[in-house]
Amino acid sequence: MLFLTNSDFAADISDVARQFFPNDKTEKTESNTDFRLGFFVEHEKGFDKFTCIFDGHKTTSVCEIKSEWSDIEKKRFTKRAAKLCAYKCFWESTGKTMPWGALTGIRPTKLAYELKKEGVDDVEKYFKNIFFVSDKKAEMVSEILKNQQGLINQDEKNADFYINIPFCVSRCSYCSFVSGEIAKQRKYVEPYIKALKKEIEATFQMACEAGYNIRNLYIGGGTPTSFSADELKEIFDSVLFDVSEFTVEAGRPDTIDKNKLTLFKERKVNRISINPQTFNQCTLDLINRKHTITDIYDKFELSRSFGFDINMDLIAGLPGESYEMFCDSVKKAVELKPENITVHTLALKAGSFLKENSCVREECSDISEMLDYSSEVLKSNGYGPYYMYRQKYMAGNFENVGYSLEGKQCVYNIDMMEETSSIFACGANAVSKRVFFSQNRIERFGDVKDFDNYINRIDEMIDKKRRFFGL
Repeated sequence: MLFLTNSDFAADISDVARQFFPNDKTEKTESNTDFRLGFFVEHEKGFDKFTCIFDGHKTTSVCEIKSEWSDIEKKRFTKRAAKLCAYKCFWESTGKTMPWGALTGIRPTKLAYELKKEGVDDVEKYFKNIFFVSDKKAEMVSEILKNQQGLINQDEKNADFYINIPFCVSRCSYCSFVSGEIAKQRKYVEPYIKALKKEIEATFQMACEAGYNIRNLYIGGGTPTSFSADELKEIFDSVLFDVSEFTVEAGRPDTIDKNKLTLFKERKVNRISINPQTFNQCTLDLINRKHTITDIYDKFELSRSFGFDINMDLIAGLPGESYEMFCDSVKKAVELKPENITVHTLALKAGSFLKENSCVREECSDISEMLDYSSEVLKSNGYGPYYMYRQKYMAGNFENVGYSLEGKQCVYNIDMMEETSSIFACGANAVSKRVFFSQNRIERFGDVKDFDNYINRIDEMIDKKRRFFGL
């Protein structure tokens, strides 16, 4: 147990502590005598001084408060100083370092862009020297920034459109998404489609009224292709606009067929996902993915015949998978030459079978080797990293990295990860965003999560979303 004697930055310090002590809980206490972690804030004129004491080690960090800063800027910079202070103290007391150093946020590349705006010329050096990020991770950030050049949205009135279909044919053991197995939730499909169509049409009207230009459309889930071709056609009939990039998650190979791909082609979809996660059948069975390795190859070949760009996902750290097994999956994915390959690190989130049943991978050194191997092989085969994000409870405090062939980056993924584009989102648990460039600020609005509420309260959701977008 870690006891925190100052609550001002409890969440931030807990995030840092979790990296070093993943199995410990952090609690606030009023006591100054019985604690393993003491964290204090001293205020001097124009400064916030932080002092961290842990197991006999003491560190300090100072944040100079500038008068011209907004309240948001003050909060951002003081949080940075607080986390740096805690990280240095844990580092000195345990002798351990973390691949991302003192960074706990899910978007390191977004921070890199913010630092550039603040006048930092050499972001890679800054990451290493100030945040104690490892050389490999800092270099990766630089590569991603380079591969995003010319693709970062620069216009506040550009936006993306997201449609959520939270149904799947089965629930993967690592999944924590709010989604339903379609065989068990069949009674909701027809009313869900009816509500979703209503929301799509109303939301697009909002985008037009507010003067937004919709650039990219992404249909995700769940597994959208768990719906039949006719059910998907109903939804597509409500999409009355063209976009530059139109992506559909067809992640489960066993849900892909010729009728659905024909529909996608007719409706100008230009990118789909086919996600093996692994090329080892024993692992697929263990994580409850109801398809075979043969399905992956067959459906990939079928999709290729339609000319789609293809995204593929792999996961490092799946239960029972050795380093050699993961490397074999990377080789087989590269042999297929999809336009995008995203390498995820397993994250055990609340609500997933693996998390609830304490299926924690105790040794993470092999995951580091897996990620290094995938990076080396992908780069040597013409893939470059172009987006990246982190998650809480991720094995080894690593990251998810999207790689693409030259000129084949998925722009929607960049918009999402860097949060540079507003998003009009439809469907249960879909989250819309408004990005305010001039204020460096983002607002969010989420639809209700469960099917019953979404279906019965769709008019309420639409009205609230209109107000959210200032209409």
